[in-house]
Amino acid sequence: MLIWMEPDCDFMILPALVALLLVQGSGSVYSYNLSIMVVNGGAAIDCTNEYSPCHALLNQNIFKNSSGQTAVIESVTMNGADVPWEIKTDPDGNPVIKIIAADPILPNRNATVVMRFRINIDRSPPEVDPALSGTLAEIPPQLKAMYPLTGIWDPSGLEDPDEVFGLAESIRAGEDNVLLILRNLIIWFEENMVYSYNNTTPQTVWKTYKGLSGDCDDQANLFVLFCRIYGIPAYTAIGPIYMPGQERSDSDHNLHFHTKDVGWHGWAMVYVPSRVGDGNWVPVDLTYFQGGVQRGGHIVSADWRQHILGAALYWRDAAVFIEYKNYDHISEYARMRDAIISSDCLWVESHQMSPVVGPAYAEFLSPPILVALVASAALLAFSVWILWRRR
Repeated sequence: MLIWMEPDCDFMILPALVALLLVQGSGSVYSYNLSIMVVNGGAAIDCTNEYSPCHALLNQNIFKNSSGQTAVIESVTMNGADVPWEIKTDPDGNPVIKIIAADPILPNRNATVVMRFRINIDRSPPEVDPALSGTLAEIPPQLKAMYPLTGIWDPSGLEDPDEVFGLAESIRAGEDNVLLILRNLIIWFEENMVYSYNNTTPQTVWKTYKGLSGDCDDQANLFVLFCRIYGIPAYTAIGPIYMPGQERSDSDHNLHFHTKDVGWHGWAMVYVPSRVGDGNWVPVDLTYFQGGVQRGGHIVSADWRQHILGAALYWRDAAVFIEYKNYDHISEYARMRDAIISSDCLWVESHQMSPVVGPAYAEFLSPPILVALVASAALLAFSVWILWRRR
């Protein structure tokens, strides 16, 4: 069993949620509905057991406030009635809602949690100019120390760390300018990585590297590994994109997921120092960006900058749901998935997104790119709650 250190943070109860109040801006506003139902079998489910489906139901990651994004929880109900709840943070600083309900789920009964969010997104792409980019030496040491080779990026999880580190240096080719290092990495990914869809357990970084294939978050995780090898702060972000007309269902044993008008996506966030001021965090989107084209399984661009300037974070108003920074969420997800699959219940999870203010995208995407957006379907509310399971 994984042992957790309790984070140094205080409880925030319902009245304190003014911190999450929506700030109307000039960007887009979206409504997001999440419904999770646990259909129980013949035995009561203890909600205090950290690996029980009931405990998973009551502890969920939620949308976070970040640069260019504010969110509000509009309602939380359980079995049709309002319920009390609290907010804390997971080990990577993501907000987590804890629904206060201790009663077990009785045999042959259902328990359903429904949450409604409103998300305001107002972002603009950064300037991407290698002449203004700082060097590796200009990355603040204290920031670099916050993004070590740990969690899913721990070298001990690589079967041949020397091979990976050697390739990383070969790709860098002696370059010291951080933005140009990202350019070299992006070009390598375009030339070598093939998109592949996986709707169940996320891949390890080693499997993505060795197979030279993976979906959106798999490739983002590998990109982050290379960045951290260089000492460049980076992490993986995951969140939904409004996709009108898209409806998809996925199943993994007794786990069932349904999304309507929404696709889930993953990308890398990388710190780029500046020679003329403060540095910036920029997205590097490897699988879904404006101008991306699929050729023989490779998703390529006409200009490497498109992976940043045309990233879904800007192009499609991707909402930031969770940021994976230093925790090994892949191993923990596998443990929790196995526990749910071995239980006598069904987990049924549904997501729907709709625009309130701003552009309503009507165009459909080509299938190869569209599938990249649903690659994290099995990593929605069920899987991300595991970051919070320690007590």
